Amino acid sequence: MTTPYRLVMTTCGTHAQAQDIARHLVANKQAACVNILPNVESIYVWQGEVTQDSEYKLMIKTHIDLVDAVMETIHRLHQYDVPEIQVIEVCAGSRDYFNWIDEVLN
Repeated sequence: MTTPYRLVMTTCGTHAQAQDIARHLVANKQAACVNILPNVESIYVWQGEVTQDSEYKLMIKTHIDLVDAVMETIHRLHQYDVPEIQVIEVCAGSRDYFNWIDEVLN
């Protein structure tokens, strides 16, 4: 089973930036809801060096038709040169929750 709903994930270096992106997405009806998870420890290679940072993870609930707009907004508002953007297909879930997403985004 598949649905037209998607979970888009990104990380931000500051809580303020995570809130700004989340508020913009919700206010512009690109996302029904954004969860901000604090204290995500990230270890990665950047410019040839192993780097470790504390970040904020955004879990963005949206519709497949809005994914391109969400990604464009993240690229435009994000401070990182290469922001993480991962789109996850939602296979199943609560019909009531999906109805709420539809209501909020329409």
